This record gives sequence, C-alpha cells and structure tokens, in this order.
Amino acid sequence: MTDTFESAKDFKPLENSIYIFASTGELRASHIESWRSSIQGVKLCEICYETQSSFQLKGDSSFISLRSEIEIRALWNDAAPGVKIYLDITGLTHSVWAGILKAAISAKLEVLAVYVEPDMYSRSSAPVEGQIYDLSASIQGISPLPGFATLSSRNSEKFTFVPLLGFEGPRLRYIVEQIQPGYENITPIVGSPGFKPWYVFETYIGNKGALTETEAWQAVRYAPANCPFSCFYLLEEIAADSVGRSLKIALIGTKPHALGAVLFTLSNSIPVELVHDHPIRKAGRTGGTARLLVYHVSALFDEASAVFSKRPVNRPRRSINP
Repeated sequence: MTDTFESAKDFKPLENSIYIFASTGELRASHIESWRSSIQGVKLCEICYETQSSFQLKGDSSFISLRSEIEIRALWNDAAPGVKIYLDITGLTHSVWAGILKAAISAKLEVLAVYVEPDMYSRSSAPVEGQIYDLSASIQGISPLPGFATLSSRNSEKFTFVPLLGFEGPRLRYIVEQIQPGYENITPIVGSPGFKPWYVFETYIGNKGALTETEAWQAVRYAPANCPFSCFYLLEEIAADSVGRSLKIALIGTKPHALGAVLFTLSNSIPVELVHDHPIRKAGRTGGTARLLVYHVSALFDEASAVFSKRPVNRPRRSINP
C-alpha cells in the first residue's frame, strides 16, 4: 500500500485529484515546483497559515476550523466523482493534516498521504543530553488534536503509554512528567530501520535519560520509520496485549509513525488518546530531499471502521508480512 519514489521529481499526482500541501521553507516541501506548471486535472490547495485549531488557504482570507468537518469538506465539495485526495503531510503540522485526513476518510474518499524524507537533519551546534539535532524551538504544551477525543476519567486511570520516539529526548521526558504513566505500562516504538541506518542509535542516545529512568528501554518495539502501516499493525498488537487498559500514544517521532497512530485511532473503537506537545519547528531543521512515499491510507478502512460508526465495533485482528 506504499508507492516509493527514490527521487521526489519522479512523482506526479494523477488527474482528477486535489493536492493539499504547505510550503515551509524546507527543500523537501518544495518538490511540487518540479511539476506544478505541467500537470492537468489537479486542483492545488496550498495551506499558508496554521494554528492548533484552524488553517488558511493561500489567496483566501477566511479560516477553516479543524473542529468542523463541514468546513473542511469544502476543499472537495465541488470535485468530480471519483476524485483522489493527495494529502502531503511533509510540511503540515499534525493538527492540520490529521483533521483533514479524518474529514476525507469520513467522506469515504480515496485518500493518498504523501511524505518526503529529509536527506539530513540539522545537528545542534552545542549539543546537550537528549538534543543531538536542532529541530524544535519550543513546545506549546500538551493539548488534543482537534476532532480527536480525549480519554474520560474512567478510561484514563489505567492506560498503556506508547511513545513514538524521535531524536528529541526532552519531549519524551516532558510528556512522561505531564501524564505520569505507570513505568511498567510504557511501550516505546522506535523507527527501525530509520531513514538512515544510524538513526536508530541516535534515537536511543537522544532518549537515554527518560528510557533509563523509567526502565522503558526493556519494552521497546520496532517499526520501520517510514511505514505508517507497520506502526498501525504494531499498535494493534500492543492494544491486544493491553486488555482492560486504554492507550495513550505520544506523537513525538516520525510523521509516518504519527500517521499510523492517527489511522489506528480512526479505524479502531478501543479508547485511544493521541498525546501531542505541538512543537514550534526551527527554520532550517532539515536539509536536502530523499525518497518520496505515497501511502494508500484509505485502503485500510471498511464499513466496520470506527470512523464510520458512533457505536462500538469489533474488528478482526490483521496481520502483515514483514
């Protein structure tokens, strides 16, 4: 369910599609310039401004609320039958792409998520413990993604904490301090293989402090860093092993892993809370462009998926070949 392009320039969206994206100043987010003037039958929706609860399209002064699926669906209400939605998550914040994804899946559209790997991350000029790379200027604090439920007090007392780990150890430590999980109920997920072979080691180095203090290093699970589907199925396994407990999933790793967590939340009816600290990205945080991946995310959903029903549903366990 993934199309891989070794060069972003080899990719072009198909006709009768809508391409939703944002330009952030990162080179990898500007790949559309290679085909922007030559495509036909593709509507471009460029998001120029984002907040935690809304976004604004280029050339439009009004804001679209992420808490209103009706407002979000205006992006494709006038589209021809059979339209495809390309959602380029490369330059979008989690709040925005997750809200648009939910609305598009709820509308039963064909949705393809696009992600471009960076060729490199910006290393910190004065590294301290847990900060090998210079990625975030600050964090805005924990708050829910718009349109995604938080756990009730009944469900939040006993939970399994699943942090999707990246390089930024202080973010893991902050979230652990805020939600105070039982150390025996922490199951981190590390991206392995990473975008680069050595990234798995740098993930451990960056998160060494919190992993050691909680002893969660003993419970680490692995999923390829660029595969949302492997993360999705791994979360299903973790949920099956957490009978009687809800899940709190921290989105502090790769965007493909965050995508897998959002897909898992939309697909399954078990109590899940997505924990996010809303970092403010630093300028020049990445350099270069590596592979471009297109994920056929709507293929995961059927009529039994929780996003289509307000009542609980029992979904069969899935399996995936490594």
